[in-house]
Amino acid sequence: MITKGKRVISSITYFFLGEYFSDALRTTLTVIIPIIFFFYLGNREAATGIGVGALLISLTDLPDNRFNKFRTALLSLAFFSFTTFLVSQVLDYPIFKALVITFLAFAFSLLSVYGQKIGLIGTMSLIVCAFVMGLHPPRPIYFSGYMLLGGIWYYMISLIQTFIRPYRSLNHAIFECLMASAEFLKAKAKNYDPSIPLDHQQKEIIKLHIRVNQKHELIRNLLLTDRYAMDPGNSKGQILLARAGFLIDLYEQLNAVHFDYENVRQTLAGTDVLPLIASLIAELAEEIEALEQHIRSKNNRPSSSTEVSRFLESRILLIQKIPALTEIQTEFVKNVLANVDEISNIIASIRNKQTFIAHHKAGREKIAFPRFLSSDRFALSDHLTLKSPIFRFSLRMAICFLFGFILISQFQDSKYSYWLFLTLVIVARPKFSITWKRNFQRLKGSLGGIVIGLVLVYIIKSPAVLLCISEICLLGFYAFNRINYTISVLFITPAVILTLGSYHGHFDHIVHDRILYTAIGCAIAIMATYLFPIWDSKNLHQKIKEAADASLKYFMIATTESNQGENAARLARKNANLSLSSLSESIESASQEPQQASTDLKNFYELQVIIYKVNAMVTSIFLSGERVNQDINNQVFNEIYFNLNLSLESSTNRLESNQQSIGEAAGNNALYQKLLIILSLSANLNERYKIS
Repeated sequence: MITKGKRVISSITYFFLGEYFSDALRTTLTVIIPIIFFFYLGNREAATGIGVGALLISLTDLPDNRFNKFRTALLSLAFFSFTTFLVSQVLDYPIFKALVITFLAFAFSLLSVYGQKIGLIGTMSLIVCAFVMGLHPPRPIYFSGYMLLGGIWYYMISLIQTFIRPYRSLNHAIFECLMASAEFLKAKAKNYDPSIPLDHQQKEIIKLHIRVNQKHELIRNLLLTDRYAMDPGNSKGQILLARAGFLIDLYEQLNAVHFDYENVRQTLAGTDVLPLIASLIAELAEEIEALEQHIRSKNNRPSSSTEVSRFLESRILLIQKIPALTEIQTEFVKNVLANVDEISNIIASIRNKQTFIAHHKAGREKIAFPRFLSSDRFALSDHLTLKSPIFRFSLRMAICFLFGFILISQFQDSKYSYWLFLTLVIVARPKFSITWKRNFQRLKGSLGGIVIGLVLVYIIKSPAVLLCISEICLLGFYAFNRINYTISVLFITPAVILTLGSYHGHFDHIVHDRILYTAIGCAIAIMATYLFPIWDSKNLHQKIKEAADASLKYFMIATTESNQGENAARLARKNANLSLSSLSESIESASQEPQQASTDLKNFYELQVIIYKVNAMVTSIFLSGERVNQDINNQVFNEIYFNLNLSLESSTNRLESNQQSIGEAAGNNALYQKLLIILSLSANLNERYKIS
C-alpha cells in the first residue's frame, strides 16, 4: 500500500514537473498575454486575432528538435496566413465560400501524404477555416495580419525555449521510453504467476511491446534528424546518442525474455522458483523506473540502494535454489539469470557517466543511426487514386463539408454554426474505429464540460472570475491534449462557454448551439465512414503476410553467418516490429468495425502472437552470438523459411515424421533447440494462415 501511494505521488509530481504541464503553462501564458495586453489598449480586433492565431498554431507544435521546429513554424505560418486571407475574402459570398472551403477540406486532408507533421498542419489549417467563418472579421486584411502576428509570437517563444533547452523533448522521450520498458518488463514478470491466464497476459504484453517500439520511434525522429546532436564534436549530443544505443540494447534484451511460459509453469511446478523469478524481474523493472531521476538530473544520481539491494537479494535467493532443481529446471533458471544480469549491466552502464560512451563503442560494430530513421517522403501522384486510403478520406472530408454547408443553410443563421465544421475536422478519421472513438470522446467530454460550465455560471456571477476560471480550463486543455483527448475536451468546453458567455451573454444559446452542432458533426462523421470506406478487416490477411515477411527477413539476417553485420540485423528487427505494430493496429481497428462478427478475429490474434514469439526467439539467437550453419541445419532452416514465407507451400507434413529424430539430434544444443521452437511456431503460423 505504501509503495502504491508513493507511485501515485510520483506520478502526480511527474505530471506537474514534466514536459506536458510545463509546455501547457508556457502555451497558455503565450496565448493569454497578448489578449490581455490588446484588450487593455482597447484594440479588441487585435486581441482576438493575435490570441486565436497563437491558440491555433500552438497545436502544430509537437515535440521536436530545433531544425524541425523552425521548419514547422515556417510551414504553419505560411499555411495559416494563406488560409486566413483566402477564407476571409469569400465570407460574404455563401456559394463561393462553400466551394472554396470544400476544396480546401480536400486539399488539406490530402497533405497527410507527406507525413504526420505536414498532415497536422493541414488539419489545423482546416480548423483555421472554421474559426474564420465563426469570427467573420469585418476587416479581413487586418485580421489576417493579426493572425500572422499571433503565430509569429507563439513560435518565437517556443523556439527561444528550444534553443535554450535543445534536448528537453528528447530527454523526456527517453524517460517515457524507460517507463514503458519498465511496464513491459513488469507484464512479463506476471507470466510466472500461474493464477494469471496466459492468453490475457500475452495480449497485454504485445500492446506494451508496441508501445515501447513507438517510444523508440519517437526518440529516433527527435535525435537522428538533429544535425547539432549528431555532430561528433557535440559532447551532449554524443551522450544522448550513446544513451539511445543503450536503449536499443535494453529493448533487445526485453524482447529476448520470452519462453514457452505454459511449459515453464509445468516444469517449475512444485518448486518455489516461479515467485522468485517473478519477483526478480519485477524488481529489475523498478530499477529501470529508478532511472527517471538519473535522466532528469543534470548530475548523475547514484543508483537507489533500496532497489539494488532488493534485486541482489532476490538473485541470491534464486541461485540458492539451483542445487535442488533438476537439470532442465537448472538450465532454464540459468538462462533467466543471464538475461536479467545483462539488463542490469545495461542499466548500470546508463548510470555510469565515466564509462558511458566508451563501453557502448567497445567491441561492437558502430551503429549506423541514419539508416534507422523513418522517411516521410512520399509522392503525391501515387495517392491520386481511389485505391489510396488518404485520397478516399480527402474526398470524404470534402463531401462532409459540402453537406454541412447545405445542412446549415436550412437552419436559422447562427454565429456558432462553425462548431459543426470544427467537430468534423476533429472527429472524422480515415478508419471507422478511430472515428467512432473520437466521436465518443468528444461527446462525452463536451457534455461533461457543459455541465461544469453551467454549474460555474450558476454559482459565480462575476465575469472577471469566470474569465480567470476559463484561463485555468485552457491550461487543463493544453496539459491533457497529448495525454487524454476526453479530459482535454472536458476542459476546453467550459473555457469556451465561460469566455463567450462573459462577452456576449446568452449562456443558454451558447450551450444549445454547442450541443446541437457538436452532435450533428459527430453524426455526419460516423455516417460518412460508409462513404469510400476503409475497412481493416478486409486487409488482415495482407497485414499477416507483411508481418510474416518482415519476420522472415529478420530470421534470415539475424541467425545466419552473413557479412551484413549488426546494423542489418537491427534494421530488420525494427522493420519486423513496425510490421507487427501495424498488424496489431489493424486487428484492434477491425474489432470495432460493424462487420467484425464475420471476421475470425481470434485466429488473427493467435497469428499475431505467433509472429511476436518468432521475433522474440530470433532476437534471443541474435543476442547469444550463435549463428546457424545452413549446411548442417539445412532441413530445419529450409522448413522454417518455407513456413514463414506464406506464399510458398511448406513440407511440414514430411518433416513431422522426422521430428523425433531431429529432437534427439538437437540434444542440449541451445541453438538447435531454439530453431526447433521457431520451426514449431512457423508451422503453426503457416497452418493457421491458410485456414483463416
